[in-house]
Amino acid sequence: MLCAPLAQSAVVLAQDNGVKQPIFLICPHAAAYSAWSIYVIVDSQDHGKILSLGVESLKNKNSMDSSYRDVFMAQNDSKIQRELVAALNAKDFGAKELRVTEDDALHVSLTPLTDGTYELMASMRVGAFDRFGIGGKGVSKRDVVLIFDPSRKAWSVQIKTMCDNRGTKIAGLTGKTMTGIVFPVTWTGIYTVVGMFEGGISKTLLDRSFMANAE
Repeated sequence: MLCAPLAQSAVVLAQDNGVKQPIFLICPHAAAYSAWSIYVIVDSQDHGKILSLGVESLKNKNSMDSSYRDVFMAQNDSKIQRELVAALNAKDFGAKELRVTEDDALHVSLTPLTDGTYELMASMRVGAFDRFGIGGKGVSKRDVVLIFDPSRKAWSVQIKTMCDNRGTKIAGLTGKTMTGIVFPVTWTGIYTVVGMFEGGISKTLLDRSFMANAE
């Protein structure tokens, strides 16, 4: 099911130099594809201190073969086969970004803000010359921050502003947690991106189908 309700998980995975906390899921709705899990490594004694940012591939985990909920939960399942794609130390936040270099498929970065939060930027290739982005150059339309909840000792992505690709602001999302995105994949590209939010809310953020139909 594409839009299964779920709550942001505070479950974490221990790592050699800290503790892993998944923060955002990039989930294809296409059989045999592998989702990307964006995560931070935090200090094992102080979960409010981020040590690094990473992207890993969850082998053959996608919402077509199972569900978004299943893939979301797989981020915290140590039995799931995964592969490190890229990682970045905290000292490089704001200056460097992570990249999936094959097909220039994905860019991810964190930028420290003065209030202790981090601006999240994620830019995904959706066509030969088109990208879907959150933060970065499009921050005025899709602005999200990584914020720490001391009661759960966990980081999550919180909405400041969220618009669709036509620039229309989506009401009711400010202050809510965003868990990730889901998107069908075709051989010509990605034409739809759905944002997944706390409380089982899902909203279409990108719809390029009308453009394809006009071609």
